[in-house]
Amino acid sequence: MASEPAKAIALQTSDGQHIGFTLFHPDFGADKGDCVFIIVPKSIELFESKEVSTLLDIKESGEHPWVRSEDGVTIFVDSLPTLKYRNDGTVIYLPSNTELGIWFSTVPN
Repeated sequence: MASEPAKAIALQTSDGQHIGFTLFHPDFGADKGDCVFIIVPKSIELFESKEVSTLLDIKESGEHPWVRSEDGVTIFVDSLPTLKYRNDGTVIYLPSNTELGIWFSTVPN
């Protein structure tokens, strides 16, 4: 059986601490769609981190459109490109061009 395209992408800090998930519609393999965030850090201390506070702000603003390009997936907030899920597995906050963490598919091989 062929694996199905991922609908959820796990998010971690750059040092591997769980932050939460991004849920993609129709799925992460599509060319475009909408997404929402579920932010559930395993460590309570992470709620005070820049990474989690940034993602919580994005989560609170609701559902967001996204598009796939050659170098990854860009998520838009209020029509502005805000997050980039780069093909190398990093998550970039575009307004400041800073790395927020890493992403990976939650679909098993």
